[in-house]
Amino acid sequence: VLVPIDVYNQTYYSVVAETIAFNHYCQYTEKVAKPMIAKRPFVAFASQFYLRNLRNLGFQTFGTVIDEAYDKEFDLNQRMLLAWHQVEWLCTQNPEQVYSALKSVLEHNQQHFVETDWHSALKKHF
Repeated sequence: VLVPIDVYNQTYYSVVAETIAFNHYCQYTEKVAKPMIAKRPFVAFASQFYLRNLRNLGFQTFGTVIDEAYDKEFDLNQRMLLAWHQVEWLCTQNPEQVYSALKSVLEHNQQHFVETDWHSALKKHF
């Protein structure tokens, strides 16, 4: 996965905007892989339970810092609005404090992403 280092060096957080945002189906693409590999916090504009399903795959999310209630929202428009509120809120926070609070989560996600045999792991879920 090619990580856009120049862009990342000019920003603190990522927005993951998945192409598919249906409630009955979650799609995971390079859009979420990149911030995980780069150890970046993100807000996901995606399907209902996108974050819950990531946790089911062994990843950790940012609920200790970010209000992840948007992940449970059934209504697409409301879910996107709630996610946007978290983006706006993050922009008002001290990034050093955010990264300090999320350090172990970010390190876990990068390590889990890189070290997991995804072919075998996904067979267990599907």
